Amino acid sequence: MGNFIRKSLEEGEEIKYNGRLHWSSIWKYIFSSWLMVTGGLAAACTLYYYKEQNVYIYTALVVAALGLITGIIGRIVRTRSEFAITNTRFVQKDGIFNIKMTEIPLQRIETVNYYQTIWQRMIGTGCVELVGSGGTSHQVHCIEHPMQVRKMILSAINKSPRPVSPAAENEKMEAKSEES
Repeated sequence: MGNFIRKSLEEGEEIKYNGRLHWSSIWKYIFSSWLMVTGGLAAACTLYYYKEQNVYIYTALVVAALGLITGIIGRIVRTRSEFAITNTRFVQKDGIFNIKMTEIPLQRIETVNYYQTIWQRMIGTGCVELVGSGGTSHQVHCIEHPMQVRKMILSAINKSPRPVSPAAENEKMEAKSEES
């Protein structure tokens, strides 16, 4: 995890936090995989015990194999999305073959919102929303440790240098000239 994001780092930039989706984001894959594997193996054993035709046994084994494939697909779905907080920006990568990369400079983030239902709190997942200047927002759903992610983003924002506006620059110059 993080190889693609690591490759996209700029000079002097370092990753402060690497994150990924929570296992609950693929619960449908987990449940259906478990159901197909256990059901297929149980059916195959039962059919073999009662000396049924081999076609039925092979069908049950195929169902179990499809369950394993479903589990692998779920794992791929979970690992296709990753995000990182660096010392200068928030980066999220989605996809394996077709990649979508979202980058938000920390200086442009105004608010970090945090959403979590009671169920999400029990299993340790939630949503973090980054609201940038101009009202644009970006949500990262179903992530592990959302409160920790929120704290890391806020900490990185506070540590990142803020751009100086031209008006503030002029005031500094005037204050220095008055002192002289």
